[in-house]
Parts: sequence; structure tokens; C-alpha cells
Amino acid sequence: MIKRKKDECTGCKQLRYIYARKLCEMCYNKQRKKTPLPSPKKQIRTFSKKTLSNLKEYRKVRDEFLKGKKCEFPGCESTEVTLHHGGGRLGAYLTDKRFFHALCIHHHQHIETHPEEARKLGLSYSRLNTTS
Repeated sequence: MIKRKKDECTGCKQLRYIYARKLCEMCYNKQRKKTPLPSPKKQIRTFSKKTLSNLKEYRKVRDEFLKGKKCEFPGCESTEVTLHHGGGRLGAYLTDKRFFHALCIHHHQHIETHPEEARKLGLSYSRLNTTS
């Protein structure tokens, strides 16, 4: 590592370690141009084109699945249901009806916060290979 030289700063006229252009670090930072970063010309997409097409297909499958469904939680007869993805939403799981479950919002939140109970009831599945 190169040692910094101690010399008189041309900005503050004090004996300090020279940073650049015969200035100490403090004087150099004061005089340097602080230019803002240029704003991007084009807005970055929220979703890729592929993801948008997958979501378009997903909405159709979801609406078809939920039509006329009741909550699948034992003992609940609510018709105000949301879609629970028992195997997650990644990749092909997004539109795979085998892992779909219709649950009212109260039980959906319960299942999300109690995953062990969800697995016992058959409402959630592990994507990890558990056979060893």
C-alpha cells in the first residue's frame, strides 16, 4: 500500500496528508463536482413479458377454479374464498390445479401462519425431496 505524503494543502494551507491535486481529503471533497446520476431514459419493467403472459394465463385459471367454490377448511362453509397455492407459486406451480385450494381469507391467513397444521390437513405440500 502506498503511503500518503504529508505536505501543505493548497486549499486550507495546513500540513495534512495529501489526497489528490495537492489537496487534503476534506478540501478535495469540497471542491469536486457533485453531479447527480442521470435519470434512466426508459422505465424498467415491473414484470418481464414472459411473466406477464404467465400471469394472464394464471388469472383465467384462477377465476375458473374459484367459480362456485366454498372454503375447503374443515367445518367452514364460507363462499367468500381466495386461492391458496399449496405448493407455492414458482414456475409451473403457478397454474397447476392439483395444488390449488379455495379458502376464506380467515382460514387462508391461519394456514399461512401455521404451516405444520396445513400439511396435516393436506392444504400445503413440501417442494423439497423428503425421501432419503
